[in-house]
Amino acid sequence: MPTTMPATSADVAACWHHDALAAPPDSHAAAHPSRTRAWAAAWQRQNTETVLAHRHLHLDDGTRRQTVSFHLTPADGSPYWTSQETDADTAPVWPGPVLWAGSPHAEYGGAGTASPTIARTAVAEGLRLAHELGACALAFPGLDTHQADLLTATPHGARPALDLATDVAFTRPLSTSLDQWWQDTPVRHRRDIRRQWRRGTEAGLTLAALTGPALHAALPAFADLANTTADRHGTRLYGLDMLQHLTTVPGTVLLAAHDNNGNLAGGLYGWIHDGCLYLWASGIDYTHPAARYTYTWLMNDAARWAIEHGAHTIDAGRWNCKAKHRLGYQPTVLRTVVYLTDWAPPATADALTDLSLRLGAHAAPYLDPDNHSW
Repeated sequence: MPTTMPATSADVAACWHHDALAAPPDSHAAAHPSRTRAWAAAWQRQNTETVLAHRHLHLDDGTRRQTVSFHLTPADGSPYWTSQETDADTAPVWPGPVLWAGSPHAEYGGAGTASPTIARTAVAEGLRLAHELGACALAFPGLDTHQADLLTATPHGARPALDLATDVAFTRPLSTSLDQWWQDTPVRHRRDIRRQWRRGTEAGLTLAALTGPALHAALPAFADLANTTADRHGTRLYGLDMLQHLTTVPGTVLLAAHDNNGNLAGGLYGWIHDGCLYLWASGIDYTHPAARYTYTWLMNDAARWAIEHGAHTIDAGRWNCKAKHRLGYQPTVLRTVVYLTDWAPPATADALTDLSLRLGAHAAPYLDPDNHSW
């Protein structure tokens, strides 16, 4: 079977690939770990998110080159999207398979937004593939407002695009020292947060940044903790295979909290990428004596570690709004652009809009209405 299939576009040279690593290089470095070619290659091998088919579209408009990875999942095949439905307390919204440009599991998307012409072609070719594979929708998750605007700028077919707010990501600039980090922590919560960090340290918690073989050895125990933590919020999110495959993304690290006996009390799985520490998955041993302090201790010791390793920003991932707001992180609303195909009944648009509104109600207390409209 050939590794590529030609595509047609008036403005953009486009070519389909069956393997993410077979596509030519992009013209610009990935802004986030989840936009790297290594992430796309890992995702086509994992099976925690059920991927029925994957295709990778390389686009070149003469100035910029970008590869868009499409993954087809069953209606209930994406655990992260299911967690959104659970949080919104809605029934499942998809009437059939969905073609994702990236994955809802990836905090940040942006596939196909390198330029307006690339965005137009990514949508047109994605819709063509969605119809070929029998998908009810083509969806681009994890977008900022500019990226969403690019992907909705040109009408495609009879049904207009849905531009939906679906997520909140949290970031905070890193200070030059841990003392300055404390000074920049919100005054209202600073004393209690420092107390919890001190209690965790007094309980014997120490941070180990695990990479390579040590990381792989710790993953089974961490996966159990991460899923126990996710289960408390209603949806099992992480498979061991997913965590193992994503270790191929450059900068992968497990920040592990060990006690005096070497036991794993908790951990944060993520990446150092372009000066930012991305915290993507967390796991806490809620049976441990230090459990009440472990999350806060980890979040602050992760900042200490990142400062010592020259990072300028820490990204705490999505949701858990109250805890992250309390720790001084600033919210950014992320969007999902959806194109429904002829396979989807008209009521699907209403269900998606309702889901977005329900999620927005959860996010509203932690958003500045002047800067972060839902």
